[in-house]
Amino acid sequence: MRLVHTTALLATCAALALTGCDSDDTPDTPDAGDTASPTLTGTTPAPDEAHVSADSAVTVRFGEPMKSDRGTVRVAVDGAAWALGMSHWNEEGRALMVHPAEPFSAGARVQVTVEADFEDLAGNRLAAPLTFHFTVHGTAAARPHVTASQPAEGATGILPVELYKADATNLALRKVLTLTFNEPMDASSTQVTLRDVTTPANAPRTLTGTWSSDGLTLTVAIPRPESDLPPLEEENRYTLDVTALRSATDQPVDTAHAGLGDGKLDFTTGRRDANVEHACTHALLNPSQAITAGSAPTSFYPATDTGHTFYGLTLPADGATFRGYTEVVTDPDREQTVALYLSQSVPVAVHDTTEGETLVASTLEPAAPVCLPAITHVLKFTAPSGDRFLRLTFGPTEHETLTFVFERY
Repeated sequence: MRLVHTTALLATCAALALTGCDSDDTPDTPDAGDTASPTLTGTTPAPDEAHVSADSAVTVRFGEPMKSDRGTVRVAVDGAAWALGMSHWNEEGRALMVHPAEPFSAGARVQVTVEADFEDLAGNRLAAPLTFHFTVHGTAAARPHVTASQPAEGATGILPVELYKADATNLALRKVLTLTFNEPMDASSTQVTLRDVTTPANAPRTLTGTWSSDGLTLTVAIPRPESDLPPLEEENRYTLDVTALRSATDQPVDTAHAGLGDGKLDFTTGRRDANVEHACTHALLNPSQAITAGSAPTSFYPATDTGHTFYGLTLPADGATFRGYTEVVTDPDREQTVALYLSQSVPVAVHDTTEGETLVASTLEPAAPVCLPAITHVLKFTAPSGDRFLRLTFGPTEHETLTFVFERY
């Protein structure tokens, strides 16, 4: 393969022109009936890829075998020409790999232009040229970036308030956020800034996070800004700026990485869940009422139907799993919604046994994460009026014990 350069081309960029390369990989049997333009199917590096190695080759892939002696690839680095070296066809003439004559500059932005003068075996040219860019990592130290967060970047409907046990008799409000990085971070760098996007007149809040033992995950607890205000307002936009953090190698956070984009975690809160918050007060502060479930649907099974009660339920063994039964008596005068705020996901079936065996429709869903792990799921069903007897079947499950708060509405 010969490299053809012209004075005009070198004034602006480097060009690789394919003029007589012999490649054993390229088939030489054209399809006389083929009149369609070939297509580009991909490139390496990918368009807009970051942290590309300084000595990385550029590969252009086509949807069909191409002529090995046609086509021009141009490369410019930060707007200036960059010389190209060896090149060769791979993948049976479908992929052209071009090597730079010398490594790209560290941190450089590289522009690659694939001209439309490439031809397939039938002589059809590309319909249009392709230009793409990538950024070189080179020898510069990589910057840390967020690989996961709770909430996720751009999330909406985020619960604005969580409850936790401040001491033996009191609860407190907060909101906990977590961010996980791709490399260990400086444990002494812990401050982040929370800004109210909806009401920018509110002063930014400086918060101090806590690093996990491996230095990868930062936990940020957002307290009440004032004693009479919640940690976060409902249906409000916030941004958490983490650009003040540094890696263990003293590198700043990458503000161009796709994880957060600008080094800020953006999210929008939703509404509070008053029912779950109320149930959490019982789950966190009340001692549990110990109950052993019945072992069979025809045996005695205890009642678990007192409102505002925090039950600690033990299920009898049922082979390799556990299953048990309790009872709910409905209100004599009115239909009610019954909710069991559970400490784990456990299948629960509800049957009306007053005159027979009628299945009562119920739903089991994740609960709003107000006081994890005390309450994780909620079971709901409609209890008919009239002093009816409902049997609750817990299981089969691998859990021998569980807790739940019983509520009627």
